Amino acid sequence: MNCADKKKTRLPIGLYNLFVTLLLVMSAPAIAQEHLRIGVPMGFPPFSYQDEGHSEVRGYSVDVLNILSAELLTEPRYLVGTTEDLLRALKNGDLDLVVGIALDENQRQDFSTLEILIYVKRYLFVHHAAETTNHPSQKAIKRVVVRDQPYLARIIGKNKSDFIQARSVKEALTIVNSGQAQEFIDYSDQMATYLIGKYGLQNVRQAGVSMGRFPFTMIIARNNQPLTSGLSKALGEAIKSGQLDRVREKWLGKNYASYLWQRFAPLVVLATTGMAALGLLLFFWHVSLKRKVNQITGRLKVSEERYRQLIESSPDIVFLINKTGDIRLANQSAKDKLQVPEDQLLDSSLRTLVLARDQEKFAVFLKELFSQKIALLETKLTNFGGHLIHVEFVAAKLHRSIEEELLACCFARDLTKRDLMERELIASERLATIGKIAAGVAHEINNPIGIILAHAEDLISGELDNTETQDSLKVIRRNALRAGNITQALLDQASAKVSNQVDLDIAALLEDCLYFLKPRLKKISVIRHLKTERYWLRGDVNQLQQVFINLFLNAIESMSGAGIIRVSVDRIDKGGRDWHRARIEDSGKGIPAHQHQRIFDPFYTQGKFQGVGLGLFVASRIVKNHGGRIFPENSELGGISINVDLPAKTEKKNGTPSADC
Repeated sequence: MNCADKKKTRLPIGLYNLFVTLLLVMSAPAIAQEHLRIGVPMGFPPFSYQDEGHSEVRGYSVDVLNILSAELLTEPRYLVGTTEDLLRALKNGDLDLVVGIALDENQRQDFSTLEILIYVKRYLFVHHAAETTNHPSQKAIKRVVVRDQPYLARIIGKNKSDFIQARSVKEALTIVNSGQAQEFIDYSDQMATYLIGKYGLQNVRQAGVSMGRFPFTMIIARNNQPLTSGLSKALGEAIKSGQLDRVREKWLGKNYASYLWQRFAPLVVLATTGMAALGLLLFFWHVSLKRKVNQITGRLKVSEERYRQLIESSPDIVFLINKTGDIRLANQSAKDKLQVPEDQLLDSSLRTLVLARDQEKFAVFLKELFSQKIALLETKLTNFGGHLIHVEFVAAKLHRSIEEELLACCFARDLTKRDLMERELIASERLATIGKIAAGVAHEINNPIGIILAHAEDLISGELDNTETQDSLKVIRRNALRAGNITQALLDQASAKVSNQVDLDIAALLEDCLYFLKPRLKKISVIRHLKTERYWLRGDVNQLQQVFINLFLNAIESMSGAGIIRVSVDRIDKGGRDWHRARIEDSGKGIPAHQHQRIFDPFYTQGKFQGVGLGLFVASRIVKNHGGRIFPENSELGGISINVDLPAKTEKKNGTPSADC
């Protein structure tokens, strides 16, 4: 019986198996709705096949459809049959999907398809007998393929006489072993090798491997658009996640080197040519780069000389010091102002130039500099001539140093001119303050002068007796002393004396300031919490009077001449040390909280119509020079409260400060 006769006898059996399977599916409609019915051809390893004695379908197609079914949240159910039976069942709606079948152009019009082009190996097995025979099959080369593998049939030839169809891989190998066919091409070498060894097919040898593209096709009914769309989306997710690559490696292997070489050899040649051109380009680029390096090196030398001149020409003192304060580098200003020869300066320590009383502060400065990378210090240096230089240090640790030790750059600015300007500013602001209170004080002076004038006219008239004459003279004397005291107070305020610190009572100082401003306080209620002879400190009377008169004038101006001022002095403990806090509060318009710290900036006026905004700036400098602190707060009276903290002195029981303070 020939192969055609065998095919005719097997068709009813395959059709019978398909119908039995479909009948089982249709008998459980509730389950069918939860499954994806998939038709696969048999004997198509490694894409779809059944091992002997097993009913489970295995292969590349099965694994791919398992992944896609999981994406569609359904369970696959595989049905096996011939190509004709599977397509007929799909067309009748008994199947949802068919895979592993090649459609011709007419069949494609009846279905929707999804294809994945995969590169596969085709293994060639040939008849290789131990002894040469005169078997008729040797006269012509015959090829054998497994039935329902149309892709292989198309590759082998269009003429059906060129190949023999077998029902399985085992039968195909048996045909080759017997010599009825000379060649067998299959997609799986593992199963073929296994069957050759199991059944002792000694006349079959593997002759070679070739690469090719295989269109893995999924066939869907044309009217089932939801399934087509769902499979397309699931297929995209599987490709993106790499699951299809893992399935391909499992069933088809990884080695595509020979195929890739044949396909991409022109690209490799092109890439080699490009690399050669790139090498030439790099050579010329190297020559150009070397030329640029020489140019940049010359510019760096010029830049280095420029920066060296910049340091040397700086009017400020510049040091390069290490962690212990040793001087490693000094500019020309340091040599000139310190009057130290260069060789001696570089061998000395900056610590030896700092004033003795500031040695502890300088040690803290060095520690902070190398731990926090930046530090500030205001101190005095002693030059080799014995003169003191008031300087301000601003230092920063070097981020990168070519030296083995850590170094820092230290800039020292001479503050002598700044101190002189500050004293002149304080003096000019003092004169401005005197000008503000002069009008009110003039009224106070006119009152005693008017009284003196009236009594003098009575004495000139000669109409007074001896008792009245004595009384008038006493009145004249008292008012003359009163006018003299007021005038002397103004002269003391206007004088530009050098700062002379003495022991003073801050409460009494505040009373004196209120006395000076008495003409400006006629419409203002003053609440005093002042106890004299209790709050002693050491300071310059004139400068502190200037501070508090300025604060009183600001309070008066903020209330437009009418309101409440509260003055108080308290003792506070801060950092284990006693301080006196003088507080001046007003019921004026106040200052917004976010502007509290700006009121001490120069030229900040906050809407004032008089002055240029230097009063509080000068006041803050004076308080700082006394070792104190000045800051604003909101007042319960509705306006602003200015607090002035000054270091307290130890007091004796009788109220006078101790001599050892």
